[in-house]
Amino acid sequence: MLKWAGTFVLLFLPSLALAQSAESAVGGNSSLWAGTEFSSFNPDYSCSSTGPFGCQNQLVGPAAFFDLNVSPKWGAEGEARWLHWNGDGGQIESSYLAGGRYRVADYHRLNLWLKLLMGGGLITTPGYPAPGSLKGSYFAYAPGGTLEFPLTHRISLRGDYEYQIWPSFAGPPSYDTTTGTVITHAHGLTPNGFSLGVTYRFLGQ
Repeated sequence: MLKWAGTFVLLFLPSLALAQSAESAVGGNSSLWAGTEFSSFNPDYSCSSTGPFGCQNQLVGPAAFFDLNVSPKWGAEGEARWLHWNGDGGQIESSYLAGGRYRVADYHRLNLWLKLLMGGGLITTPGYPAPGSLKGSYFAYAPGGTLEFPLTHRISLRGDYEYQIWPSFAGPPSYDTTTGTVITHAHGLTPNGFSLGVTYRFLGQ
């Protein structure tokens, strides 16, 4: 976890440096936002369905993010998500992602952004360190979408959907007690889910 946290900091150090120079760094149509969310994700491990609410043990937890919008249409996003609660047998997942985003619609103050992020995902499977369990980190990328609704000039509500893809993940098979079937995990992992939160504009217009 410390390795991915360090990578996350290094990825966004230039943006943090920009933020320290106040309005001289974020001017014109640019703006810097940051906030927090609460997430509910299907971990796609030991689950009978891959839908966002299709797991009997949805992982839930907080997330932190920032958005650096360099124009009304284009921006960059970075996020850290910790899904550490409600996991089956102590299962947890975390992710540290960054990338670009594009505003596709603006309707009655409601803004729709599409995004594509990449970075790393970490997983601890149920029952770790028992036989047949694992703990590891993997490359991940994630398309998604965000709806934002401004409450004030500086504060907005935010709803987010994210579909993470961990292409190199391969884990031991698991057993679904509800269906009596063996679930294999040899073709990657696709955690996905929804988040609700609030974002605050620190700099810019």
